[in-house]
Amino acid sequence: MAPSLLRLLLLTLSTTNLGLVAATAEKAPEGGSAEGLVYEAIDKQQQDVITGNATTTTPQKNKPPKKPPVDGWWESKICSGEYCVYTNRKLNKGRGLALVTRFAEYQKVERIEEHLNKADNKIEDPSLFTETEVVDKGIGITAAKTVRRGKKLLAVAPVLLVHTDLFKDVKKRVDRKKLLEAAVGYLPDETRAIFDRQRWQGLAGAGEGRKKRSVEDIILGAPFEVTLPFDMHAQEGHSRHYVHYPEMAVVGHDCRPNVAYHIDGSFAIKLTVARRAQVGEELTIAYIDPFWPRYKRQAWIEKRRGLGKPCSCKVCSLKEAELKESDERVNEIQDILALLKNHDSKDITEEMIDKFLVLVDKEKLSTKMAEFYEYAALNYNYLGFDVKAKKYADLAVQAGIIEEGADANGVVANRIFASDVKGHYSYRFTLKRRGNKKQ
Repeated sequence: MAPSLLRLLLLTLSTTNLGLVAATAEKAPEGGSAEGLVYEAIDKQQQDVITGNATTTTPQKNKPPKKPPVDGWWESKICSGEYCVYTNRKLNKGRGLALVTRFAEYQKVERIEEHLNKADNKIEDPSLFTETEVVDKGIGITAAKTVRRGKKLLAVAPVLLVHTDLFKDVKKRVDRKKLLEAAVGYLPDETRAIFDRQRWQGLAGAGEGRKKRSVEDIILGAPFEVTLPFDMHAQEGHSRHYVHYPEMAVVGHDCRPNVAYHIDGSFAIKLTVARRAQVGEELTIAYIDPFWPRYKRQAWIEKRRGLGKPCSCKVCSLKEAELKESDERVNEIQDILALLKNHDSKDITEEMIDKFLVLVDKEKLSTKMAEFYEYAALNYNYLGFDVKAKKYADLAVQAGIIEEGADANGVVANRIFASDVKGHYSYRFTLKRRGNKKQ
C-alpha cells in the first residue's frame, strides 16, 4: 500500500531536520553561469521527451536532461510563448521549487531566494490529528484529541509557483500540460513523490475506474495565491501566482471551516485552529470565499475539488428554511460590514454593531473574525464606546494572530489601537463629525 500523504510528510520531516526532503547536492557542470544558471535550448520533439509525450523511443542527440544539470537556479527553455519552466532543486533544504512564469517574474523569485529558504516545514504536534477517510469527501484529517483554538497545526513551503495568467494566455490545454508536467517532473524525487500522491487524492469512487487528476486540476482545486514583490522597472502586468503545497491535499474544504491559514513572507502556508475541534471532527479550511452563494460554492466544489459532487458541508446541507435564514444572515453581515468600513456613514449605531457581532457568531465565520472585530472596535470607538472598543480591539489582535500571523500589519495596528483607544484617532470621530463636541 502506498504511504499516505501525512505519513510521507511525517517521514520526511523526521529525517531532514524539519526540511521535507534531503538535499541532493550535485556538482554543477562546467559552462554554467556565475548565477548557477544553465541555458538549454530544446525543440518541440525534445519537449515531448521531457513531458512523456514523445512518439519515438529513438535516442535523440542533445536531448534535454532527465533532471536539471544544476541544483541551483536553472532556466530550462521549456516554453510556450512567454511562459517557461524554471527550477531550483536545492531551495529549502532540498525540497525544491519549480516555476511556470515569465522571465521577469522568475528574476523576482531568484532575488528573494534568501526569504524562500526561511520557509518553515513542520508539524507542530503530530499527535493532534490523523489522516482519515471522511464520508462523502475522500481523504481528510481529523482531530485525534480535543484541539483548542489558537493551536498551530503545521507549516509547509511551496513546491510550485504558476503565473495566474498562464491559464488564459496559453490557450491550448495540451500546451499548459507540457509546461506543468515538466515543472513537476523536475522537482527532487522525494518532493515529486509527495506531489504525485494527490493525483488520486479526494477522488470519488475506487479502483482503476477513477480518473487521474492533471497538474492543472490539482493547482486550480487549491488556488492559493501570492503576489511577487513589485518591480518599478518591470513592464509586465501583475505578479499574481498560484502557489502550491502538495501536503494540503489532506486538508478538506468546508464553507464554515475550523482552521485558518495564512501565507507568510517566505511563501510558507501556516495552519492554525480557529475554532475548538472535538475528537474525530474533521479539520478544514475554506478554499473559496464563504460569502459566495450556495449554488456558486457547490458548483466550484463539484468542478474543482476532484469529488465529482457538490459541497456537502453542514451549511450547504441545511434544510431549505435553515439555508434561507443563513443566506439572509450572510447578506445582512455584508450590508452592515460595508457600512462599518465607511467612516463617513451616518447610520451606524451601537445596536447595529452589537447585532453584527451576533450575526457573525451565528454563522460561525471563525476564520474571518480579525476583520469583523477590527471594524466593530473602530466603530464602537467612533461613537465613544471606549470599553467595547478596547474589548474588540484586543479580540482583533487575538484573531489576527490566528488568521494572519503575529507579525502581520493588522495585528500590529490593532495592538497599538488597543493599548490606547482614547488616544486613537477614531475616538468619538463620528460624534465630532455629527457636531457632538462633548467629551
